[in-house]
Parts: sequence; structure tokens; C-alpha cells
Amino acid sequence: MSIIQQLRDKAAALLTGLIALSLLGFLVQDAFVGGRSNLFSGRTTSAGSINGTKIDIMDFNDKVRQVEESNRQQGMQSNETMTQNIIEGVWNSYIQKELIHTEADKLGLAFTAKEMGDLLFSEDAPAEFKQLFTNGQTGQFDVQAARTWFTNVKKSKKAEEVKMVNDQLINPLITRSLADKYSSLLSKGSYVPKWMVEKMNAEGAGFASVNYVAIPYATISDSTIRVSDDEINKYIAQHKDDFKQERSRSIAFVSFDANPSPADSAAVFNKLSQMKAEFAISPDARGFVTRNGTGIPYFEGFALKSRLAMESKDTIVKMPIGAVAGPYLDGGAYVIARKLETRQVPDSVKVRHILIGTADPQTGAVKRPDSAAKKTADSIFAAIQGGANFGALAAQLSEDQGSRTNGGEYNFASVDLNLAKEFYDYIFYKPTGSKGVIKTQFGYHVMEVMNQKNFEEAYKVAYLSKPIVSSDETDNGASAAATQFSGNSRDAKSFDANVLKNNLNKRIADNIREMDHVVGDLQSRAFVKWVYDNKVGAVSEPFDFKNKYVVAVITAAYEEGTQTAATARVIVEPILRNKKKAEQIMKKIGSANTLEAVASATGSSVATVDTLRFGSSFIPNVGPEPRVIGASFNKANLGKVSGPIEGSTGVFVVKVNGVGALPNLGVDVEAQRKAMAQQMQQMAAYSVFESLKKAAKIEDTRLAAGF
Repeated sequence: MSIIQQLRDKAAALLTGLIALSLLGFLVQDAFVGGRSNLFSGRTTSAGSINGTKIDIMDFNDKVRQVEESNRQQGMQSNETMTQNIIEGVWNSYIQKELIHTEADKLGLAFTAKEMGDLLFSEDAPAEFKQLFTNGQTGQFDVQAARTWFTNVKKSKKAEEVKMVNDQLINPLITRSLADKYSSLLSKGSYVPKWMVEKMNAEGAGFASVNYVAIPYATISDSTIRVSDDEINKYIAQHKDDFKQERSRSIAFVSFDANPSPADSAAVFNKLSQMKAEFAISPDARGFVTRNGTGIPYFEGFALKSRLAMESKDTIVKMPIGAVAGPYLDGGAYVIARKLETRQVPDSVKVRHILIGTADPQTGAVKRPDSAAKKTADSIFAAIQGGANFGALAAQLSEDQGSRTNGGEYNFASVDLNLAKEFYDYIFYKPTGSKGVIKTQFGYHVMEVMNQKNFEEAYKVAYLSKPIVSSDETDNGASAAATQFSGNSRDAKSFDANVLKNNLNKRIADNIREMDHVVGDLQSRAFVKWVYDNKVGAVSEPFDFKNKYVVAVITAAYEEGTQTAATARVIVEPILRNKKKAEQIMKKIGSANTLEAVASATGSSVATVDTLRFGSSFIPNVGPEPRVIGASFNKANLGKVSGPIEGSTGVFVVKVNGVGALPNLGVDVEAQRKAMAQQMQQMAAYSVFESLKKAAKIEDTRLAAGF
């Protein structure tokens, strides 16, 4: 019953706003990060570039502003996360457009005006666009309304409006369609031959019986092996692609708790306790809780007993009318509750109505004077009272298109709180058989309550809720402690010394990118900008994160390029250390040419695996050893002792006793082939943008531009 439940506003600004959110959401490929400030500071005229194509800072800011304005028109509350999401969405839209259009031009792909019309004005239109022109009564996409709006926009002389529609609807839609065509070309080109599936099945069914000797690297102490920076740098040079790094920063930080203290909690509890008596005798419970700033808005209705969820439910149910329960803890607040009234309420009803509207629910335009609407509704009600057929009149006269086809009938549940209050009260609180005329913001309704089911005890309760917040004393204490720590810690050395002295918990945050706005559980674009505006060793002033104050020190700065030995050591050192251990182990093995001799030389033992599967990367009781498994299926090792194999966990010597295969019974090769092909197609479609992005030269200068 959309005409009763909500008032739909199809103003052009709202339309473009909703489209902006949905289509920008499609374009965003990465996690949402970013930030903005001083947009016109003059630092740079470019927000960045993609393959040499610069992004004008004014144009970038204008697109961000469009979406922000649309959000405000929709009543969305602006916050830092939403702002960063918008900025990152706009940034990715530039990347998407540049990369996709470039590839499309190379291949001769295009998206014609006819295709645009066929897409926008059909059932294949984007869901967000269709929703804006869905008839509130019939639930159907009104193609003609969409065409009319689009034609009017094209004729509009308002350059700003036309630009907004192009930026937020037309251009993103073209880019998305070209991206679909491009990814379709790639995905449809993937193919899995039958022989490949059969080969994979045969290999997967293979098993080997082997004897082996394993000499773990752990038998040699790490402390005896030294890996130099030169050795690490040489390894990095041989594997450059594995050690690329983005520009990033690392910090250490400590926090000073500003959460409410036990004394703060007790103060809220005592305050509500003192208000109980006055609350109990107040003649206007609604006015009392509103006047005293309740965190739970007053609800002029009844809540079913089965739907009460607070811990004090049993107390509220049992106490008499007028009594006050609490204070009790509800989340982060203390609450006192006054029981005002009780009655039996159905959990579902069947009703029918005839609406005579006073205004168009989609445009707000006045349809008829209030007096004329009431006169018409009263006449219809009189006719029904005189014996006229309600259903027939509803089908003929009701302006609620959603119910005309079934005689004006609807079924509602008591949880449908988005109904107009007058409508809700009538159908749930009037008895079955009630008929009458009521007024809502939509107009006048000729009503009949046809049936009510599952009556249950329900309660009208007024709640006075007060959040447990930090007192000025608590907040000032945390702030003072943070300020003192910051003042005494002017470099990394003193920072660490004061952490130990004050027994504080030092936390580490690595890989902070320049457009991030969240660091761990710390959300602040200003905090990240401070990290990039200062040098390694700098200690911050306290940052206020509402429930705590944070002091940070910059511990490392990494520029885009190849990792240094110091950065890569944590990864490379174990690899090179194991190589050196492998060399020592191989020297111990020497010329031993039997498993028993190898075991004796290395202080190990001979082990056996009867059914080592080719399709598995694990050796039972050993771990992941793909090289050893590969050697176990090497025919050259059948009946022979292999040379030493440098594995993941140690050095191995194997002797293959036999190789066989299990039968592949009941395997549907064609079904496997189709499934693999489908998976490849899906992966191709998914990875198109990321592949193009990885190959592109993208320069992000938003930070320098003040974002």
C-alpha cells in the first residue's frame, strides 16, 4: 500500500541524486577510502592523471559537490565516511571511464543513442532508474513518465541540470555498458577443452607409494645462520615484481581512555532515580519525556507483549498502570519506563478503503480542496451505508491504484509502523466491522475493518532514556594525560621511553595509504593527513576520537617503488636462511645413496606413505611439499633413490615404490568442462577492470590538492 505508507518525491534533484549513488556504487572497485579539505587552496590544478590524461581539480570537485548536494536533498546526514565514499567513488569513475573508453576505441566498441533509449525505457533499465518511475499504485515501471522526464531534461536550458544528468546518469551508463561489452568479449573467448578435463581427472586420480627421509630445517638453529642486506637486495633484484610497494606510512600510537567512568554511570542512574516520582504523577507523560530529552522518542501506540525486548520486560508487564520501572540498563543508557495503558491488540488485520486524495503523492501538487475531498468521501460512505457495494466503488473511485483491482483490500501486520498514524490507529484499535471516514496526509479514506486476528496483550509505555556519557571531569582527565604524554614525547625515543614509564599499550599501524581515512579503529581523515604532512619521528598532539585521545609517532615512510632490504627482510630472510640450511643438510648427506644411509648421516629415519595423492599438496604428517610430491610421480625415481630435494619445511630424499591410479567412476566430464568454462568466464569478467588498472599509469595527487 505504497500510497499510504510513503510519500514519493520525484523531483529532478532527487532523481539525479539516487542515480548518482547507484551508478557511482557500480564504478567503485576498491575499498572506500579518502578525504578532502581546502579544495580551492591553489596547491595544484590536478587531482591526478590516468595514462597521461589529467583530472581537472575543479571538475573533480564539482562532481563531488553534485553527489553531496543530492544526498542533502534526500535528507541524508553527512558524515566523514560518506564524504570519503563519495570522493573515492568519483575518483574510480574517472579511472573506469578513461580505461574502458580507451579499450573500447581500440576495438571499435560503441554505445549508440538507440541502445541508450532501448535500455532506459524498457524493463532492462537500471533498477535504480526504474524505481524512480515506478507507479506507487500499480508497482509497474512507468516508461512514458521516464520518457517525458528525459525529454524535458534534454530541452532544459538549465546548463547545471543538464550537466548533472550527463555526469550522473548518461556518462556512467555509457561507461558501464562499454565495460559490459568489453568484459563479454573476453569472457566469451575463454574455452576449456575436453582433453584438459580428462587429463586433470587422470592426474588427480594418481597415487604413489614412497619411502622418504625428511631432514627439517628446524634441526639447525636460526641463530647460526646470518643473512646480509646484500643477499636480500640480490634476491629482491631477481624477483622485483614480488617486491613492489605503494606509497605508505607506519605509525605507533597510544590512547587515553575517555569513556564514561563508574562515577559517570552512577550520576546518570541517580539522576533518573530522582525523576521517578515526578514521572509517575506527571499528567502529560509525553511532554515529560520530551521536555527532559529522552533518547527513546515517545510512541503514541501499543507494543505487543511478545515484541517487548528490554531486560525489564517482565517488570513492565506485571506492574500496574501508572507505575514506573527502572532505572534499568539498556545498551549504553539508563531508562525509566512508565506504563500508561494496556489493551488487547491484533497482530494482523484485513481492511479495505477508498481513497479520495487531496494531493498528488508523487509531486505534492494539490488535486482538490480539502472540503471537496471530504464531501466526496462522505457521499461514498453514505452510499455504502445505504447498501452500495464497497468493492465495486473502490474499483471505480479509489485513487489508491495499489488496491483498486481487489476491491480496496489490504492485509497489515501490527509491525507496519510506517502507515499513517490515523490509518494505523483505526484498523488496529477499532473493532472488526467498524466503518467510517478518516483523514491522513494523503486525503480522506472511507474505511472498513473486515477482520482482525491473534489478539494479544499490548502496552503503551513512555520511556525516559539518558545515555551514559563521559563527564567533563573524565574527558578533561584523559585529555590532560594525553597532552602531558605528547609534551614529554617529542621524538620516537622519548615516545617509547614514556610508553614503558607509564605502562601504556603501544599499538602499531602499518600500510597507511595517503587517501585512507581509517587507521585500525581510528576514523579521521585529519589524522591520516597529519601522518603524511610530517616526517618520520614526529610525535602528534593529542587527536580527539570522542571516546579516547590518541598520540602517535611516525615510525616509517615508504615511497612507491621497490622494497628495501629492511622492509623485505621479514619475507626474504626465512627464504634465504632455509637455502643456507639446505646447503648444510646436503653436505651432511654427502654421497649417501640409500635411504638408510641418508637417515644415518643426518640422524633421521625412513618414513613411508602408501597412497600419496597427486592432486594433494600435502604430505601426511609433514605439510605442504609440492616439490616432493612432484618427485614422487617422476618415473625417473621409480625404484631409485632421488637426489636431495629442497622442500618448504626441509630437505627430502625419496624412493618411489610404485605409481598407480584410482578409477574415475561416474565422472561427468562434459558437466565438469562446462562448470570450469563458466568459472573462467566469471573470473574474466570480474578481473577486467583490475587488470586494466594494474597495467595503467595512474598518478593520484588528491592529497596535494587538499583532499
